[in-house]
Amino acid sequence: MKFTGSGWCAVVPVGFLLLGAALASAARAESLIDRHIFSKLEADGIEPAPDASDSEFLRRVYLDLSGRQPTPDEVRAFLASTDPNKRAAVINALFPPLPRVGLRSDFKKPLLDRWTYYFADLFKNGQLLEEGINVFRDYIYKSLVLNTPYDEFVREMITASTVSTWTHGAANMVARWHVFEFDGYMVNHEDTCDEIVINTSKVFLGLNLECVSCHDGSGHLEKINLWLASRKRDELWRQAAFFGKTSILPTFGRSPQFSVRDTEKGYSLETKSALRPPRYKASLEPTFPMGGAQPEPGENWREAYARILTSHPQFARATVNLFWAELMGEGIVDPPFDFDLERQDPSNPPPAPWTIQPSHPELLDELADAFVENGYDLRWLLKTIVSSRAYQLSADYGADWKPDYERHFARRKLRRLSAEQLFDAVADITGVSREIQIRYDDQKVTRLFETHSPMDLDRGASENKDLLEAAAEFGQCDRYTREPSRAPSMTQAALLLNSPLVRNWVKVAKDSRLDKLLQAEPPRSNAEIVDEIYLAALSRPPSASEREVAAAHIAEFRAAGAEDLVWSLINSLEFLRY
Repeated sequence: MKFTGSGWCAVVPVGFLLLGAALASAARAESLIDRHIFSKLEADGIEPAPDASDSEFLRRVYLDLSGRQPTPDEVRAFLASTDPNKRAAVINALFPPLPRVGLRSDFKKPLLDRWTYYFADLFKNGQLLEEGINVFRDYIYKSLVLNTPYDEFVREMITASTVSTWTHGAANMVARWHVFEFDGYMVNHEDTCDEIVINTSKVFLGLNLECVSCHDGSGHLEKINLWLASRKRDELWRQAAFFGKTSILPTFGRSPQFSVRDTEKGYSLETKSALRPPRYKASLEPTFPMGGAQPEPGENWREAYARILTSHPQFARATVNLFWAELMGEGIVDPPFDFDLERQDPSNPPPAPWTIQPSHPELLDELADAFVENGYDLRWLLKTIVSSRAYQLSADYGADWKPDYERHFARRKLRRLSAEQLFDAVADITGVSREIQIRYDDQKVTRLFETHSPMDLDRGASENKDLLEAAAEFGQCDRYTREPSRAPSMTQAALLLNSPLVRNWVKVAKDSRLDKLLQAEPPRSNAEIVDEIYLAALSRPPSASEREVAAAHIAEFRAAGAEDLVWSLINSLEFLRY
């Protein structure tokens, strides 16, 4: 509706026209995904798993997109709906609306917190930045609110300059990779340049250049990565030379607050490395390793690097593969940060015994092309993947499963909940929240995905230290030395079964879910209490036998029986995996 001066009239906002075009594009890409996945399954004589049940799908898409489980009311409404398009509807509902002039919108959506946290892990927004953590986190969050095109998002971070990283969020991306001399005070300029290109190549191109930062690939990497085996150290230095004029210095000597400016003279081979063997003499013209692109005459070198990197086809390929891995449990190229560029093209296969690296090379290329055509739109990419039938297959295969089927994506690959998903889910199931104080800020939050870094759990004699230790045991990334992990362990099982943290969390507390169920007026039947707990924990109603056994236990032990039920479900494989 639009006000014309004499009243309100109906108009079609441009945003709705763009949304229609985007949905049509997503539908085409969705069919692109399924065309490649199911044609390969058929060609190789592999039967796909059946489609996921509504309960299985709903819990999966909520956890993947928003990091949260659906509420019991959301589960009931979805299961009761007969709308044939209800899956598409729930996917769209998980995304907050884009900001528009005259529209007030709630941007505090779990999806924004979940993906802000994901990028903060990816960019290692942690303790080395201290007060820069919060402004960097805010920058990422606002970029997701605005749905900033991913190529623009990346260029902004690579090219950002500032007098203080504590006031300029984007500049922390580059400053994060500073390397100090042995005195712990002066920044080693060349080592810092090396670290920036090593990490931007990993995160944005899927390339692991760590090895060739210390030695040539020849004689070392032939059995690991064909492309890296032919790389030389001086190629990395020429790539690092794009940052040769970038100065990253402690502000007024106050590490870890930094200025980021283009005031250096260039990359020098004479500087003694604090990390690596001495550098040898070589040409140092800034040169991109794939294709040999160099800055245009008069172009800022950092801006040239950002332009070349984000326009290279490998940027889009690595990005769609990274998000595919996050949503599907495994990359088309896996691991996502170990691309071998000599093993990508089926028309130019590598020598035996090497094979083509992507499981579906044509899908990877076409999905990357579609990502570029849709303006590097991350929302489009997320919606496209989760809307595909390939994503919505069941984890229950039914027929005889063979390990070879894994790379065909013939069924949902079950994964353990991440540390953040797990403990946020426990808070939602029990209705008991932990208050977490954000460091260097007066803000308080109640969910791990809302925190700005794992450091927020570690505040002196904080009551959340038990949660910090538990989250670390479940693979929480510390953004410094430890990568995120979903690997299970016996210690995790013991923690969930016996730790005071979990035991106390499931107890009936004032205003908790169990307290409200047990004290409801009019009283809830034992069967109704069981139903509510199952819907909260597993996003499905209990079977008749499950309801009967659990209701009898609650009838006999009342509050303790309800606590036992919550505790048992939290320890079940059905809860821990999705």
